[in-house]
Amino acid sequence: MKKMKKAAPLVVASIVSASLLLSGCGKNNDQSASNEKPANDTKQETTATNETPATNEAPAASELAPYKLKMVVPGGAVPKDLALVNEEISKYLKDKINASFELDVIDWGSWQDKVNLKFASSEQFDLLQTMNWDNFGTKIQQGNIIDLTDLIDKNAPDLKTVINPALLEGSKVNGRNYGIPINKELASQAGVMLRKDLVDKYKIDITKIKKVEDLEPIYQMIKEKESGVVPLYLNKDTSVDWIYNPMNFEDLGDSSPGSVVRGANDFKVVSSIETPQVKAELDLARKWFLAGYVNKDAATAADISGALKAGKAFSYVQQLKPGKDAEDSLANGVEFVQVELTKPIVRTADTTGSMTSISRTSKDPDRAMMFLNLLYTDKYLVNLLAFGIEGKHFVKKSDNVIDFPEGVDAATSGYVLNGAWMFGNQFNDYLWANENPNKWDNFLKFNESAEKSSVLGFVFNPEPVKNEIAAFNNAKKEFEPALFTGTVDPNEFLPKYINKLKSIGVDKIIAEKQKQLDEWVKTAK
Repeated sequence: MKKMKKAAPLVVASIVSASLLLSGCGKNNDQSASNEKPANDTKQETTATNETPATNEAPAASELAPYKLKMVVPGGAVPKDLALVNEEISKYLKDKINASFELDVIDWGSWQDKVNLKFASSEQFDLLQTMNWDNFGTKIQQGNIIDLTDLIDKNAPDLKTVINPALLEGSKVNGRNYGIPINKELASQAGVMLRKDLVDKYKIDITKIKKVEDLEPIYQMIKEKESGVVPLYLNKDTSVDWIYNPMNFEDLGDSSPGSVVRGANDFKVVSSIETPQVKAELDLARKWFLAGYVNKDAATAADISGALKAGKAFSYVQQLKPGKDAEDSLANGVEFVQVELTKPIVRTADTTGSMTSISRTSKDPDRAMMFLNLLYTDKYLVNLLAFGIEGKHFVKKSDNVIDFPEGVDAATSGYVLNGAWMFGNQFNDYLWANENPNKWDNFLKFNESAEKSSVLGFVFNPEPVKNEIAAFNNAKKEFEPALFTGTVDPNEFLPKYINKLKSIGVDKIIAEKQKQLDEWVKTAK
């Protein structure tokens, strides 16, 4: 049941496909001009996303009035050294764009409510993490995030030479950019993370796990032999639907009802919640919940990071990419291995899965865009924001590889944000010592091997049915956490949910999506 705005032209899909064939992550052969030389000059030719020289005629910092930039992102616990990192970033930005900086981290459980409250109260802030599934279209409709297209040309020409053009083009809404996608992997894949110590202890052959059902005997064993460890840890926002949905459906750019069956070429829009595939998924979730494989508070739990760090979870569902297990292991202080359960696919939503937007309440959007230009081109800045202060939060093992300082780990470090995926150009990120040194090359291969969605390039314009979608969002919060975690019996509650959706106009949403998709198909042909 999970994507956003009006039918995009054929050029979007063409650019995505061409970009993947050529490089998978943008092309730029200009000489690096960052504060730090890339560790491997040949990588600049393969990933083509390292730092680029400043070519725009931006005003000097001395010509700009002082300004404080505030950036709002979701996360887990607020790092205790966040203020120190903000201070270091502020020092650095003073000579660059005469700005100070404050990163505001909001816990995932209250993210949507607190962001909505900020907009409702017209609180002043500049930069906001946005995602296609997080009411991105609604934020545009309500005017809460601004059109960035002209600001990019004016204040961030270097950004345009760095970012994969497929990301920048594919994320447009009616030909305009309302968010700058993070320069990262282009494809997506679903699966689970398993605790490595228990995989090793019980000699679990993860190569034999090919489908969700293959996990069942493993979960039964963990339940019987590992007291206090939950086989599958879920919360109200994560469920086995994260795996089943991309296996069975291709969503249409937003999180409202209406998908096409994966692999089908008839472009028929269906309400996935009414399909046999989803009923089977809900039955399995219920079976596992009753068997004790799922934590009892799954439908109400806001966050799983605490359970992961405490070793209370054997597995959890995750959107995967090459090296995701290393990232999660580092963030949680517990080693995990990943098991892919779907083939990688490139969808329109993957261009809008992680973006930075500018709030309507910003008092200096130009300065905010100048900051974004730096974030995509300045290696020192993006690593400072993502990983903290060198010597305190990490030490360099080589030019491009870092690790925790001696005596420090993920649990004791003052700055483990686990948010590199939210900032600028990931191809400029340092690699942690536990990560594959070929990570970025693997990203290229991952992108190139991915299946292309049959509706790649289509984005839904929700404006004609915005009232129905608002009602759907309320119904979704009421029913889906309990249904998709197996907390309630789908035989009883699924019909109630479907009836509720019918009463609020789900068929109208489906019809509108079908109408827009039919028009897009004509253009795409």
